[in-house]
Amino acid sequence: MGPWAAPSNSVTFARSVSYGDANAENMAFFGDNLDALGSLRPRFEGAVRCAYLDPPYNTGRQFAEYTDRLSPSDWVSMMAPRLEAIRPLIADDGTVFLQIDDTELASLQLLADAIFGRDNRVSTITLVRSAGTGHKAINRGPVNVTDFILVYAKCKSQWRPNALTCPRSRYDDAYTLFVPNRDASPEQWRFLRLEAHVATTLGHKTARAAKLALGISAFEAHKQAFALAHAGQVVRFAQPRYEAVGREFQRFIDRSRGEPEGVLVLKRAGNKDVLLRGGDRILTLADKVEQHNGAPTLVEPLTNVWNDIPFQGIAREGGVTFVRNKKPERLIERILRMATDEGDWVIDPFVGSGTTAAVAHKMGRRWIGIERGDEQFFEMCVPRLQRVVEGRDLTGISRAVKWGGGGGFSVMGST
Repeated sequence: MGPWAAPSNSVTFARSVSYGDANAENMAFFGDNLDALGSLRPRFEGAVRCAYLDPPYNTGRQFAEYTDRLSPSDWVSMMAPRLEAIRPLIADDGTVFLQIDDTELASLQLLADAIFGRDNRVSTITLVRSAGTGHKAINRGPVNVTDFILVYAKCKSQWRPNALTCPRSRYDDAYTLFVPNRDASPEQWRFLRLEAHVATTLGHKTARAAKLALGISAFEAHKQAFALAHAGQVVRFAQPRYEAVGREFQRFIDRSRGEPEGVLVLKRAGNKDVLLRGGDRILTLADKVEQHNGAPTLVEPLTNVWNDIPFQGIAREGGVTFVRNKKPERLIERILRMATDEGDWVIDPFVGSGTTAAVAHKMGRRWIGIERGDEQFFEMCVPRLQRVVEGRDLTGISRAVKWGGGGGFSVMGST
């Protein structure tokens, strides 16, 4: 069978060996992914919650493990049947993630729009994987430092991703007020300037005096630490969009504007109460604080620009070396946290060194990985997954998820 050939109707896949728990459902396939996807359909149609695809980028380069050089039309011809074969496996509330660089980004988006439906395209994530330094900085024009992840829902109306947050790089300066009597009824709340209150706790009469005595940077550090430690009492005012809310809310705003010094509370069944003062909402810093590594941390909703996942320093992840092609375990972890729950099925038809399978295993997801390259599969992927099962892989997300080994998988081969 030549490179990226059409599937053979006679191809079947059989279990060749198991590692760990012989009853485990996880599967590592060796062979052409188009054949494997076709063989999976009878059992897995509509059962896979998340598909992650990291196909060849068609960069025109020659790697040690494979040649990444097809004509643009041949690359599309290679990808089209594979996306078509993936689609029926995805659950109605499932998600497809397609990672690519800008070489074939436009072609892949047009292809995926046609197969999954343009209306089901959720996002295009910009993944910052390096900085504009080193040898790349000598290039003329913009330095390429990004990949892209196209995100599609199988059925957008049924798509319910898990909400994720990420730490903010700095304090949110909009939160400038402190409520010393937060335990009182909202109608009795008093609002102090946060800076002035922090200065008092430090033994200074004013914030200006505290900044002069401690230095601005040191005072800001004290203020931010105090705010995080007392996040339930730190607030800000925000003007609601009057035209975007319902009539009940608008009447509530009108009433609050007529009583500018009082705090009004709107009770909402199944939702958080809304607090208004002078027509403005009262927002609490505690709603933006989560525990990270045992410490309160200011967070914000995940956006479509991911610049906080380092690609440097991953050479030893999983105990395999796959230069310029291996993806960080933290990247796959984020994708799986967004799109899956424990026990869900995950599939990667270009599994390469096994990153997706390793992360899914550590996170308690069931997985299917497919790879046709001998070196990637037998020298990287399978040994890596053995180490995961045996609890010998302490790299990647292992410590974060407290992975200690367990489970198992079967190796399947074409016959």
